Amino acid sequence: MFKRRPATGFTLVELLVVIAIIGILIALLLPAVQAAREAARRMNCSSNLKQLGLAAHNYHDVHKSFPPAFMVYNAQRVINGGWAWAVFLMPYIEQSPLQGSLSVTKYSLDQVIADPALLPMLQTQLQVLKCPSSPMEPLREYQGTGSAMVSTANFVCCRGWFSYGGRYTADRNMNGVFYGESATRIAEITDGTSNTFALGERTVSSVNAADPAKWSSWCGPGGLGPQATKGKGNTVSGCVAVPLNHPTSIDGFSSHHPGGAMFCFCDGSVRFVSETITFNNGALAGKENTNTPATGADSATFNAEARAGRLGVYQLLGAKADGTPIPGDL
Repeated sequence: MFKRRPATGFTLVELLVVIAIIGILIALLLPAVQAAREAARRMNCSSNLKQLGLAAHNYHDVHKSFPPAFMVYNAQRVINGGWAWAVFLMPYIEQSPLQGSLSVTKYSLDQVIADPALLPMLQTQLQVLKCPSSPMEPLREYQGTGSAMVSTANFVCCRGWFSYGGRYTADRNMNGVFYGESATRIAEITDGTSNTFALGERTVSSVNAADPAKWSSWCGPGGLGPQATKGKGNTVSGCVAVPLNHPTSIDGFSSHHPGGAMFCFCDGSVRFVSETITFNNGALAGKENTNTPATGADSATFNAEARAGRLGVYQLLGAKADGTPIPGDL
């Protein structure tokens, strides 16, 4: 008599149980993998900002001041018109050949844009100016004349609390370290270099995602003639009058890092600032937590609000000389 061999393999119920267990394990592991990837991207972003902070200090050692946020044309359309802060840092981030090819000491940005032989240089992707967490596309439409495409960037300089208004001039009213045609010296940062923003992140928001012309770029705002209208300087600089990571902000700082953004301070250090940082525009704006940075106030009014304790820590970090100590840790 032959014995029947026992059946092998999984039953349908056992197979379903195994699949369910595998699914649970994947569901548990996936957030950990995503968190590890974001941690690596955040570290890369911090490293890039650290390099830019070091470059800004090297620039200061040579020129005795930090670079301007951007240069403005005068009536004679002098050289350097339209170029932004990142272009002036190029010799200190190993991009001297690129700066030389752009002839920034000879031509304005608009002139380079109009030259087909030089335009590809403005489309160069500089990874030191990128955050790997940002979904921003590599190119955006230039805001000056024509419809040329230029390289994007994820870092902008801090001009303080104020928003640009009216025509572009050498606006000495800005209370941040960087503004149009600025040449801020470390000695002028009386609040302390470790308590003052220099650079911060900017990413795609729900508003500017549909308008790439408003994305930040490293070459410059574009179209900065003596009669230029307001707004374009926002593409290379940010203000602290709007909340960090505001969903409709095209004027402030933002990132795709969960819970905040990376900032480089004027001492060259890089720190993660939480989006829950104390935010309060005091009596300087019509209403806080809005995307409406006010104009019309001056630095003296800002400092008076700061001394009265009506401004948030975020606002104080954006100003270089408000004379108010930062309360507690970030």
